[in-house]
Amino acid sequence: MLALNVKNYTPLLAVILAATSFNTSANSDYDFISGGFQLSSFDEYIPTALGKSYDYTTGYYLRGSWNFYNNFFAEVRHDSTSKDSLSITQTTAGLGYFHSFTDSFSLYGLVGVDEIDVQFDVNKFVHQADISISSMNGYVGAKDNALTVELGAKFNVLDAWQIEPAIRIADYDEKMYELRLANTIRITKNIGLEANFAHRALGANTFGQELNIREMNYQVGIRYTF
Repeated sequence: MLALNVKNYTPLLAVILAATSFNTSANSDYDFISGGFQLSSFDEYIPTALGKSYDYTTGYYLRGSWNFYNNFFAEVRHDSTSKDSLSITQTTAGLGYFHSFTDSFSLYGLVGVDEIDVQFDVNKFVHQADISISSMNGYVGAKDNALTVELGAKFNVLDAWQIEPAIRIADYDEKMYELRLANTIRITKNIGLEANFAHRALGANTFGQELNIREMNYQVGIRYTF
C-alpha cells in the first residue's frame, strides 16, 4: 500500500505559490491555486450518525498546480466533506505533462497517487446515545490509496471562459472512475471564478457483496493564476 499523508498538502500549496517565481516560461493554465465550497451528492442514502442517513455531504476543496519545468507540471487536489459524524476526504497528487496545440488549447496526462479516507466521529455517536465510555472516544473508519492516471484537455470557449474535461482512473481493489468538467471564468488577469462538476464511481466488496457507490460533486470557488 502506498503511503500518502493528506495533512501535508496545505503547506505544499504554499510551496507551489512561492516556487513559481523561478519559472519564467510557465504556462498560466498549469500555474494556479484555487479553493472553495463543495457539495457531494450520492445515489443512495448513507449512514451519517446514530439513526440518521443522508444522500449528501458538504465541505471544501483545494487545488494547486505548478508548471515547474517546460511542459511538466505537479498538481495536488484535496476535498473534504462531512455530515453529522461522517467525514469523507479524497486527495490526489501527481506529476503531469501537457502539450499545447494553440495558445488556447492543450492536452495533458497525469500519473500519481489517490487516497480516500472515510471516518466516523465516535464521540458524536456516544453523545447521541447518551453513553459514557471513554474507550469509545476517537474515530473509526477506513483509509486506502492507489495509483491513479488521468487524461484531460484545457481550452478556451471564449476569451474569459476556459473549460477542462478530464477522465481519471484509480487502481483500488475495485477501480474508481472519475469524470470531471471544470469551468473557469476569468475576472481579472489573475483572478477567476470556478464552477466544477465531477462524477465518481467506486466499487467496494463488503462481506462478499459488491457495492457500487456513485457520487456527483459540485464545486464553486476562486482561482488565483500566477
